Amino acid sequence: MEFQCPHCGINMTTEDENAGQVVACPSCSEKFEIPAPAQREAPTRTKKARHKLRGGWEEEDHANVNFLLSLGLAIAITVAFMVALVPFPPNPVSDLFLRRGWVNYAETFFFVWGVVILVMKWRKSVRQQRAMLLDILPKSLGDEITSETVPGFIDHIYNLPMQLRDSLMVNRLRKGLELFEKRNDNAEVNNVLDAQSDIDANRIAGSYTLLKVFLWAIPIFGFIGTVQGLSVAVSSLSAGADDLEMLKESINKLTSGLGVVFDTTFLGLILSIILSFPMAVMQKHEEEMLTTIDVFCNEKLLPRLNDTKRDKGDFFSEVEDIPAFAASLTKAHERFLVDLNLATKLLADAGETLKTRLDTHQTHVEGAFIQSINRLTTETREAFTKPTIEMNNYFATLSKGIESLDETLRKLGGETIVVKKRGLFSR
Repeated sequence: MEFQCPHCGINMTTEDENAGQVVACPSCSEKFEIPAPAQREAPTRTKKARHKLRGGWEEEDHANVNFLLSLGLAIAITVAFMVALVPFPPNPVSDLFLRRGWVNYAETFFFVWGVVILVMKWRKSVRQQRAMLLDILPKSLGDEITSETVPGFIDHIYNLPMQLRDSLMVNRLRKGLELFEKRNDNAEVNNVLDAQSDIDANRIAGSYTLLKVFLWAIPIFGFIGTVQGLSVAVSSLSAGADDLEMLKESINKLTSGLGVVFDTTFLGLILSIILSFPMAVMQKHEEEMLTTIDVFCNEKLLPRLNDTKRDKGDFFSEVEDIPAFAASLTKAHERFLVDLNLATKLLADAGETLKTRLDTHQTHVEGAFIQSINRLTTETREAFTKPTIEMNNYFATLSKGIESLDETLRKLGGETIVVKKRGLFSR
């Protein structure tokens, strides 16, 4: 339900079951009782010029704290704490912070600095929570957010108090609505909201970098104190054991060194553990806050955006826009014809170029094919002709040999031919 603060008149929203509860106004901090649904009055809004020049506002960094301010507060609190322990008589607590050397001073300072940063971030988070109670998109301005009604929603945001206007929730919704007013496109608004969500998440994650360094540095300083104390203890053992006074002094140095060893390590581990818990709680709280803003944008803003330009009845009812629309349509048609002629000419030129290249390629392929056929025919003819010629030469030689043998036999006639064989034992 929607209701107003009776003191400052700012619009707010809550569930119906919260009626009757006493709350503090996020704007003026005055307490009042949430009215019942039947008692609440219709909210009113200040009407402003629709074409008001909007330039947004300078956004504060809602995740990171002021570095110099947090450093100054940490130094002041650390010094005040150490000074406050001075009047107390020696005891384990004061000795732990004051009489164990510079390492414990450094550990205490970094711990206090981390606590100061967490407190400053908590104050920023409380401010964000207060801004999330605002009725940023009142239904009295319209159930749907269209190109005609979106200026009223933007003016409503600009009417909010500055201390509540500059918040993660309001900044994201303002950017989405102003983009919708200019582009009238739900998809673009959705993309911008997603991108802004990633930016906010990365900024919050980066704001814990210094705290993570503190969680790493405090135990490291404890180990440095351990090494320092061991060095003192070991050096005390080099004293001679013959002199009683020197032996006492050596034992005192050994005890003092061991005290530094244990106390610095103990203090570093304890402070790092104490600092880690509120840091984890704060980080989880900020991540849940971002999730709540994302849910609000997805469930409350985007479903109400209507990027329909105009319906059929509105189009024909505005007769004065028809001539302008007809002129625009004629100009678009002429432009289309010019582009079509240009595209046709480009296609024709491309076709001629392609045809020329195809003809050249075909001629080249035909020439290469004919050349290959001729070379293959020549090589085949030579392959078959050469064996035939060699065979003819062989037969001619064989014929001459037969004719020579026949002539020899004819000359011999009936004469007997004796072949004498000689061997090893022949005579």
